[in-house]
Amino acid sequence: MMAMMTRLAALFALPALFLAAPASALSLTAAQLGDIYCYARLSGDMAPVLAILTPELSALVAEHLPPGADAATAIPWQSSADYANTCMPVGSSGTSDAPEIVIAFGYRDPDKPGYADRLVLRFVDQRIRIDDIAYGASGTLRQKLTASP
Repeated sequence: MMAMMTRLAALFALPALFLAAPASALSLTAAQLGDIYCYARLSGDMAPVLAILTPELSALVAEHLPPGADAATAIPWQSSADYANTCMPVGSSGTSDAPEIVIAFGYRDPDKPGYADRLVLRFVDQRIRIDDIAYGASGTLRQKLTASP
């Protein structure tokens, strides 16, 4: 129980880490990116995720984010439009050059099935960054953003 509380405390401190010292992002691991992503999805504050996108994905997101819109609701960050009650990195896949983190989403309603998406990562200037999100059923965030006007 104590280890879980310590992990949660560290997870909640991550957004402050990005705001205070962006250079510290050099030391992030793929698993930490998964933790940051889940923290942002559950909190509704996507600022930490916006800070760890590749420049190309960041530009695409900015292009499709209406002025004054909330990035948490205006961008399809996960394959389901329903708000998931749980989000957890549960594994990894991909290659050493293009790692992926498997993210599991779940609901409190036992009749509602959970699902998993994958964070597609890429190294940019020796830093690992989110380059896309592969939706569990089909498609990706990039595809969805480029298909929308």
